[in-house]
Amino acid sequence: MNFLNSSFISAFLSALAGAGLGVWGAQKLAERSARAKELLEALRQVNAIVVLASTIANQALSVKKQQIKPLSDQYFKDREVAEALQSNLVDVAPVQPISFQIQLTKITPLTLPIETLKNLTFSAQLMPGRALALVSMVEQSITDLTHALNTRSEMIDAFHKANLSSQILCLDYFGLKRPDGNTNAMYHDTMVAVSQNTDDVAFFSTELAEELQAHASRMREKLIQIRREAPKANAIDFSGPRQSGLMPPRENYESWLSGFKPQD
Repeated sequence: MNFLNSSFISAFLSALAGAGLGVWGAQKLAERSARAKELLEALRQVNAIVVLASTIANQALSVKKQQIKPLSDQYFKDREVAEALQSNLVDVAPVQPISFQIQLTKITPLTLPIETLKNLTFSAQLMPGRALALVSMVEQSITDLTHALNTRSEMIDAFHKANLSSQILCLDYFGLKRPDGNTNAMYHDTMVAVSQNTDDVAFFSTELAEELQAHASRMREKLIQIRREAPKANAIDFSGPRQSGLMPPRENYESWLSGFKPQD
């Protein structure tokens, strides 16, 4: 008992306890350092992805504003007139002659950094599942838009080579029934696809950019709890296209959006 109560044993136990606390403290410090490094790297990766997604969204919105929307708006407006005119002719109703200007200007498919976006997203740390799904939707939308634009260009070439009468050319252009009862709706369907796929590229890339902006802000908050300084989360703002009506409304994509819960 005297030995157990001796100063030697007291010093030994104190040293042992100190060593244990030191190891525990060093372990915690190493864990915090590793966590901080992980968050920092992930934040930098997400900031880069936000830039890429915003670039894709802005390019899609730009080509929509400058080329696709004016073209499609005029096309579908003229088609309604042509459809009504054809209906009146079938009913033998009196009609006034109407002239249509057929728009056969080709639109070059967009060159977008989708491969860089995919590679960076799928290799990034701490990436939300919703963001991964959005990248896939962006890729699919770009593929569909490129195909639609190329198909439209092929249809334009076919129109130039076919040497059709003005009546048949007009009917095929608007996808209306010919006098022989046949309908060539390929150009009309292509115009629908071009308009819809442009909206899809703009919407899903915007949704991806905003999703990851919020994700970056959450990671930065966690990083600040570990270290004093942290890079800022990249800020994006699509309020202008939304207010102008250029951005497609979220209501059009509710069925897709409803499959994902908001991230905490």
